[in-house]
Amino acid sequence: MITVLADDITGAAEIAGIGLRFGLNVRFDFAGQLQEIPSADVWVIASDTRSLPEKEACETVQKTAEFLSDNRIRSIFKKIDSALRGHVKPEIDALLAVIPKKQVFILPANPEMGRTIQDRVYYINDQPLNETSFADDPDFPAYCALVDKRLNIIPGGNYQAQDCVHPNDFQAYAELASTDDTVLPVGGSAFFESYLQTCFPNVRKLKTIVNQSFSLGNMVLMVCGSTHETAKRFIRETKDFSIVEIPLQEITGNDWANRIVERFQRHKRILLTVSGHCSVTNDVSASQIKDCLASITRQVIRQYPVEELFIEGGATAYALIRACGFSALIPVEEYARGVVRLKIPDKENLYVTIKPGSYEWPENLFQI
Repeated sequence: MITVLADDITGAAEIAGIGLRFGLNVRFDFAGQLQEIPSADVWVIASDTRSLPEKEACETVQKTAEFLSDNRIRSIFKKIDSALRGHVKPEIDALLAVIPKKQVFILPANPEMGRTIQDRVYYINDQPLNETSFADDPDFPAYCALVDKRLNIIPGGNYQAQDCVHPNDFQAYAELASTDDTVLPVGGSAFFESYLQTCFPNVRKLKTIVNQSFSLGNMVLMVCGSTHETAKRFIRETKDFSIVEIPLQEITGNDWANRIVERFQRHKRILLTVSGHCSVTNDVSASQIKDCLASITRQVIRQYPVEELFIEGGATAYALIRACGFSALIPVEEYARGVVRLKIPDKENLYVTIKPGSYEWPENLFQI
């Protein structure tokens, strides 16, 4: 069994989707709620540590590692953001304090998505990371494209952040990590896919796009909490949703859920977002915005039979799922890389689809 620790829920779902794509048995749990070791090929443990202060994030990782160590699980893949957002090295340090390793391979790149590392510099579509929209990330702005500096590691030490410009560049590190228990593999979904194929050499890809026979539920609610340009562009250009945009100064209002329920009487697909949430003020924090979206969604679901819930942005997805009291998720469908549909076990007709804000929704998904 491959055990994966993910620092946000969209990354965890992306890993689960890869497992589904290869026809493997995937289990999806939340950090802090672990009770038993599952019988699965891929066990994904989702957390929200990327959104937490560093100290709390490390404590969460350490407690999760202690549970795994107590149950004699030492083979772990640490899933991180492909653009190196989050408390990457501190979380790795917290994990190694419980489950020591001699060497750490860090490969966050994803060449198929234009995310490469060459000569220690991170590029997205040939642009240095600090010249992309990730430079404006509200929590982890990319001030520098030098990977070693961004991770605060020394080249040639136990932590090795490797160059990667082609998908085949993962192979040697995946093979070593899968056969050497003293190595900790750390990276994005592309490195994980290579690692998975090394651990399960007989598996083959079953599917890579949405099942064409699939159809969306009748009532669809999309919640967008991402500030990435990809997410903002979708909101500007979509013609498939009726948009409810809450002004930043009105996020504490109590009647937004009722307005959305009323809107559902005229439209089957609603998109909920907050206007101006890139410009967080002293009066309104990013956490308040996230909690606001989660609270409104919880109220709407209680009042109206929403069948499909689409969530954009990892922090928003985690807050919303926790606020709604969903204690477990069952991965059922991968639409595209990073876009994964999950079933709510105790809600017969409710599915949740989540993706990172920087990823695109699959073309024509909402025309089905």
